[in-house]
Amino acid sequence: MSITRPIGFRAAATTAGIKPSGKSDLALIVCDPAPPAGGGASAGGGAPIVSRHSAAAVFTRNAVVGAPVEIGREWRANSMRGKAGLRAILVNAGCSNAATGEPGVEDARTTMRAVAEHLRCGPDEVMPSSTGVIGHRLPVDKITAAVPGLVKALARGEEADEAAAQAIMTTDLAPKSAHRELEMHGHVVHLGAIAKGSGMIAPRLDAAGPQATMLAFVTTDAAISTRALQHAIEDASRESFDRISVDAHPSCSDTLLVLASGGAPIRTIHEGDPEFFVFRAALTSICQELATKVVRDGEGVTRTFRVEVRGAADSASAERMARAVVDSPLVKCAIHGKDPNWGRIVTAAGNAGVRFDPSEASLSIGGVEVYRAGVPTGVGKTDQKLIAAMNADPVECVLSVGYGQGRAWMLGCDLSAEYVKINAEYTT
Repeated sequence: MSITRPIGFRAAATTAGIKPSGKSDLALIVCDPAPPAGGGASAGGGAPIVSRHSAAAVFTRNAVVGAPVEIGREWRANSMRGKAGLRAILVNAGCSNAATGEPGVEDARTTMRAVAEHLRCGPDEVMPSSTGVIGHRLPVDKITAAVPGLVKALARGEEADEAAAQAIMTTDLAPKSAHRELEMHGHVVHLGAIAKGSGMIAPRLDAAGPQATMLAFVTTDAAISTRALQHAIEDASRESFDRISVDAHPSCSDTLLVLASGGAPIRTIHEGDPEFFVFRAALTSICQELATKVVRDGEGVTRTFRVEVRGAADSASAERMARAVVDSPLVKCAIHGKDPNWGRIVTAAGNAGVRFDPSEASLSIGGVEVYRAGVPTGVGKTDQKLIAAMNADPVECVLSVGYGQGRAWMLGCDLSAEYVKINAEYTT
């Protein structure tokens, strides 16, 4: 089980007729919030006691965004002010509802109202999410017609989880799901998640302060404050989805959203609590697993590679260099051909706009040093250890650029003829 394994969650999927293929294309994830601790309706002064559920999200930083992202950003701003919760996520595949203007926003809100009516909650408690072709209006009538059956089919279990994971796919070859368990004060807390993504993948997710598409949805039965959950998902995204790239092209719809039902019998987690760091580590771990699955299922991908940059002046500089390497078409082609082309890797890092001294740089591939102090080490393509390193998956590349404290990693993939074929035939 995945997204319905945590207490308080149900899911369902159906075929609404959005995808030309006729495959399932509409999923609904519902949170049934845990009642207030103590079961009372109000606190000692008459103040209402709210349910223990919470939600948080990060979205694409692309300047061109889909209607669901616009709605999501507005919801997030309200949630941080304590004005809005979330009861459900409605996800459609086959139409991204992006580049559709204000009519696209209203289309999304119409579907939110349809779900809210059947769940008996407010429309603002429903989050829309869309993936697929850009520039087409959402087929609202098809979606609203499918909602009653979708709500009626809500269930827990592996079948519901698998159906939801399948329905949100576009060019994906396989559904993606994950699950974690952790213990807090003698009680088991669960996290479940599903994701989709294959092409147009290089998520650069935002924060609440000053991405075909990557969509990921996480559920948990932990009781955690909205602010703590928002900060946890921001930290988790930086160490997972922000560290992957298939084609250096962030989508207009990239979304990572987490719902907490509060169903586990633990006290509410707040930032700074010891439990917060335990929860954040589990959330980061589940996001990293999903992010890795997204890269491995990238369009046309046959092999993956991981680049770690060490010794930079700071982590931001290290990330820029690592990203430049995994995004380089020449490096990606070398990985595809199992060519230990150290020159492409080093010069890609050198093009990142970060100054470093080549005489202090070194590069190892799978533990085999191929470049040191600005010159090759002389290890050739026929070296058996290097051949084994280039046949590994992922291929591990470690680039040291100095003696600073900055370090970062990125996970990328090769560039194959199949990727070109898929995207030459795909149209908006």
